[in-house]
Amino acid sequence: MKRRRLSNHSCGVQNGAFYLPPEIICEILSRLPIEAILRCKSVCKEWSRLTEDPHFINLQRDRANNQLPRLILQSHYKVSLQNLLLLDTERCNIRKIPFKKMQLPSCSKYKLNRFRLVCSCNGLLCIALSDEIDPVIILNPITRESVILPSPERRIRAVSNQIGFHFDPSSGKYKVVRECRSMGNHKHISIEIITLGESSWRELSAPVPVKFNQGRAVFWNGAFHWKIEDSDYRSGDKCILGFNISDEKFYTISCHVKFGVQNYELLVLGGCLTLVEHDVHLMKIWKVSGTKSQGFYLSFQCTYDTHVRWNNSLFYSVIWKTSHDSFLLKVTHSDSKARLNQHLVQFFPEKALYSPLKIPGLPPNFSSVCFKPTLVSLS
Repeated sequence: MKRRRLSNHSCGVQNGAFYLPPEIICEILSRLPIEAILRCKSVCKEWSRLTEDPHFINLQRDRANNQLPRLILQSHYKVSLQNLLLLDTERCNIRKIPFKKMQLPSCSKYKLNRFRLVCSCNGLLCIALSDEIDPVIILNPITRESVILPSPERRIRAVSNQIGFHFDPSSGKYKVVRECRSMGNHKHISIEIITLGESSWRELSAPVPVKFNQGRAVFWNGAFHWKIEDSDYRSGDKCILGFNISDEKFYTISCHVKFGVQNYELLVLGGCLTLVEHDVHLMKIWKVSGTKSQGFYLSFQCTYDTHVRWNNSLFYSVIWKTSHDSFLLKVTHSDSKARLNQHLVQFFPEKALYSPLKIPGLPPNFSSVCFKPTLVSLS
């Protein structure tokens, strides 16, 4: 078969050699893994300028958002406290990202082990302190850029500090929402919002008195969602508090289901806001259905037998659901000295099969957030 010759019109000729136009190079490079793109930046000045162009950054971001996410890990193991870890679960490899090389103020208090991973959006990562509401940092671990959000007027030690961070398409800006329950007054709960670029936080008023449960804010359908308890605590009915980031209005989703204290988690599975109930050896899936105009409601989806009797010493959390109907689980085992050992396991419910991921360099104890690496700039 004859090879098809590239025409001068489609590719061009320069000094007797074929070359590709920038738009084609852009299409090719934007499909590569982020590590390959970073290597390509050093090939020549033209490729370096191309990968810094806003059009390329947006194209690569959109393609990354349509791919299976990776995980950003924070090790709680003393050997690697100063590195973020970028985990590719498909290739089962880990890349270290030194926290000390981030563009942070030169201050000794900014140590990674003081922070916790909160959430990510468009390749930007939000981290915050566990026991104080300040500082909150937005950073891109790939480009090493960072922004420290403005400090509150007064210092508060927090009992709980749940934070949501995401992009608002209506304004074209990123917003951060946080719920804070201050120490010494457990009943005082404040909810604040800030847009990146603003100089101060604004306080929000929830529609009903709420009691937040532990867990992260989950972003779905243009809104943050938190696990809360109904204002009538005696009923024990759990529900979900939603906050739309475009119109900045709250709403609630009632569950009408009696759950235990800490045996369910809120997350997005298969594009749906989902409650996963952990009932000893059963995994029960509840899905949020409905529309914003007509209202949302919780509907039962299915039950899986995990064939394991989970307890306080052996438990799991769901990270995501894959396209071939399996779940990526983080399985935690606590030994006799209360030391935690954690693994990533693929669970195939229809086959009752567990397949541990063999990942060199995976720390024995870690926290994680789903992450899609990009070159999005904070400037």
